[in-house]
Amino acid sequence: MVPSRSQKTSSQLKHNPDKTLRVLLVNGDPKVRGEVNKVVLDQPIVLTCAASLDDARSELANNKMDLALIDLEQPDGQGLDLAAELAGSNTSTQSIMIGSKASFDNGLLTIPPSATDFICKPFDSRELAFRITQAKLRVESQHQQHRKVKRLKRVCRKLNRVRKDVAQQVDILCQDLVTAYHELAVQMNQVMVTSEFAGLIHEELDLEQFLRKALEFLLQKAGPTNAAIFLPSSGDEYSLGGYVNYDCSSGSADILLEGLADVLVPRIANHDQLLHLTDRQDMIRWLDGESEFMADSHMIGFTCRDEQESLAVVVLFRDGTEPFNASVVELCESIAPMCSEYLAKLIRIHHRHIVDDGPDSAWDE
Repeated sequence: MVPSRSQKTSSQLKHNPDKTLRVLLVNGDPKVRGEVNKVVLDQPIVLTCAASLDDARSELANNKMDLALIDLEQPDGQGLDLAAELAGSNTSTQSIMIGSKASFDNGLLTIPPSATDFICKPFDSRELAFRITQAKLRVESQHQQHRKVKRLKRVCRKLNRVRKDVAQQVDILCQDLVTAYHELAVQMNQVMVTSEFAGLIHEELDLEQFLRKALEFLLQKAGPTNAAIFLPSSGDEYSLGGYVNYDCSSGSADILLEGLADVLVPRIANHDQLLHLTDRQDMIRWLDGESEFMADSHMIGFTCRDEQESLAVVVLFRDGTEPFNASVVELCESIAPMCSEYLAKLIRIHHRHIVDDGPDSAWDE
């Protein structure tokens, strides 16, 4: 009786389970099964039999097959349909068509590219063994290619991870280099600025000339701006030591400078760090609302100190539409300690503190 379900022959169950070629015979004829079984009996082959296309499809859905021996004539359809299905699937299963010599002669041109071979019934044992061996070699080559592709994919994934790590490290390094370059450029610029300023005031012993040169240097680097230097007179009071007028009228400048000396300058003198105001509300707060003119301005102020004693207060301000950039702030931070040192030097040379009758006249740019 022809079995209706797929089954494995009893002879192949005796083989080592590590056989490399898994073959599906799609044929319900016991004689054909017996002939095929004799050929594969001593080979590293696992043979599974299916009596119909439905049984074959069920077997292929549940188990991986390397080779399908498919009879052209099936009780439930054409074997060529199954070969075409295998060719269109993602499996690597090869197929060999089985048919009579008449089928071979009459239907050779209809064999699809999906079928890798064709063998006629009745079988010649040596020819069948040769065809299966050839198929086995093709399968082994295919498996080897698949293993190479999988290995290459693993290597590519690993290389891609390494590439990402290296790219990330390079990005970090580049960012560090950019930061270091910027810091070095800032330091070099500060060195150049301080060297230039030091050369300008070198051996200058006149206070008024020093104040003039300091203001001119600031304006040369900062661009057009209002600038003033205030000197302590008595107690917490300050008087104008020097002034450059950029955009204030003469009358408003006097009132403004007086307001700055009374309100803003003492507060800057007690402030430990350079003051850079860019916000209207901050400006009003520091001025105590005394000067509406200054409210929309940007301002830089810093103190020249010697042992916590304020020797001078420098104030730069201009309209907020022309804000001070970072280089101007860095410039003021660089020359502030030099101004402090130089003023302290003048005091030591003249053996006196800056007093009321110090320079209090303003000059215009």
